[in-house]
Amino acid sequence: MSYSPLLNPAFEYAVAVTRGDIAACEDVKLACQRFLDMVERKDAAYEFVPAKAEHILKFVKFCRHVKGPDAGKPIELQPFQVMYLAGVYGFRDRRDHTFRWVTDVILFVPRKSGKTTIASIIALYELQFGDAGAEVFTLATNRDQASICFDSSKAIVENMRPELGAKFIAYRSELKKAGDSTSTYRALSRENRKTGDGKNPSCAMIDEAAQITERQSIEVLHSGMGARKNPLRMYLTTASFTKETKFFEDLSHFRSVLRGAAADSYRWFGLLYSIDPGDNWADPAVWGKANPMLGVSVTTQHIQQMAEEASAKPASLNEFLCKQLNIYVSANSAWVDRRYWDDSVQVIPMDKPESTFVAFDLAHTRDLNAVCTLHRYSEEDFYAKFQFFLPEESIELIPNHYKSIFLQAHASGILRLTPGNVTDLNEIESYIKQECETHSVKEIGYDPYNAAALVANLYADGLPVKKVGQGMAMLSNPSKTTEQLILKKAIHHDGNPFVGWQLGNCEVYTDVNGNVKVRKNEADPSAKVDGIIAMIMALHCHLDNVFVSDSFGFRAIEW
Repeated sequence: MSYSPLLNPAFEYAVAVTRGDIAACEDVKLACQRFLDMVERKDAAYEFVPAKAEHILKFVKFCRHVKGPDAGKPIELQPFQVMYLAGVYGFRDRRDHTFRWVTDVILFVPRKSGKTTIASIIALYELQFGDAGAEVFTLATNRDQASICFDSSKAIVENMRPELGAKFIAYRSELKKAGDSTSTYRALSRENRKTGDGKNPSCAMIDEAAQITERQSIEVLHSGMGARKNPLRMYLTTASFTKETKFFEDLSHFRSVLRGAAADSYRWFGLLYSIDPGDNWADPAVWGKANPMLGVSVTTQHIQQMAEEASAKPASLNEFLCKQLNIYVSANSAWVDRRYWDDSVQVIPMDKPESTFVAFDLAHTRDLNAVCTLHRYSEEDFYAKFQFFLPEESIELIPNHYKSIFLQAHASGILRLTPGNVTDLNEIESYIKQECETHSVKEIGYDPYNAAALVANLYADGLPVKKVGQGMAMLSNPSKTTEQLILKKAIHHDGNPFVGWQLGNCEVYTDVNGNVKVRKNEADPSAKVDGIIAMIMALHCHLDNVFVSDSFGFRAIEW
């Protein structure tokens, strides 16, 4: 079946992706095939109505770019954007074409992929041609982010031909449809407490939804759509650093729908761009999978520069993976590339260490506790041993996407589940004393938080306890030392994945004076870094105790 020149790009794109002529990830291939199958179906409660899709595509022709080198020029949609709009607006109830079939939509793309442009157009279209008394809202994590789409829409109206712009009434923070005083288009955010409470949205544009951890703000808007004839909830976002969001739940559901693992009502539609598992992120050949605007608003040279920086600076890697390739990662500024850690696996040496340091990090009464035993063999030769403790009832509080990690750690022996629902300090104390009996421990570093009783008992037994505060001044130097040693593959370990996972959860904060602090990504409260912090504390003890070798301080003597 042939379509108008307006619609043809949508079908040409979908066919090219499914044939492999355009490089795309599995999610996009499945979405394109699903789009084509939906159009061809004759037995469904919906049908594809070209005129409905063409209507919004004609509306786009009246919109102009408002920023950058193309400012003032008509907006020309890319094929994937045409297909996206066709999928949202083309499918109609077979009995009544005034009912749009699709109600929930996802556009999951990296930065600079035209999210704001497409959202601005859809918001204006819904205000002008949607339900009577249309209520269109943009929602984001803060006021500035929520206003980006609204401000873009307002600028598009201001740049329309006067007779078209006159169909909208623009105020400082609101747009209305001329002749419909009950209509509104505004920006909302949790920050200014302007949420969807008490509203009756016809269209909700949820910008950077992957960063919104407060799920109620999304759910309130969604629940308010119940009385609408053609409700439209639209997620427009790049990946983030936490999966504990309403968006990630809906993203996972839609992925299941695409794979046939969940029932398909065809109410959902979306395009999910990323690279595939197993792809080499440094290979330019795969970048186009994640970036549908590559060569348009995103240049290969820009991504190449970002990739080179990610290779040279481990702290930039997660940012590159998340924002340029749209991959969920666990920290927004990766500390060190985990590959260096994974390449340092070694059996513990039989030789007696020159010194041994122990450090422990106690958490809340129901959370993870960590002990690190660090053996020093030379100035750049260490072996780190870890032991973790968790109340057994706390295992049920761990989110499902992390539970398997904890269960695997318990099975390996690196994680001990202690009886009850609070931390068993006696078992931790017993373990530390056992380490001191087995090794000649020079210092035991501790974070004073929640440690008073345990430290008092260790001190009473004559053990060398030492307070290690968690401030930046105290931990900056040992953090930098730890990073250098990891990059030199000088800290060996047994390769337990529980510790490697925690290393991947670390982010680094740098102040104006160049001091650093390694910490957990605050956006993901369920991620753990306790073992890594305990190791840094042990390295602090190492730095306070100068290495003494039998060479009397001379590294080499030439005779």
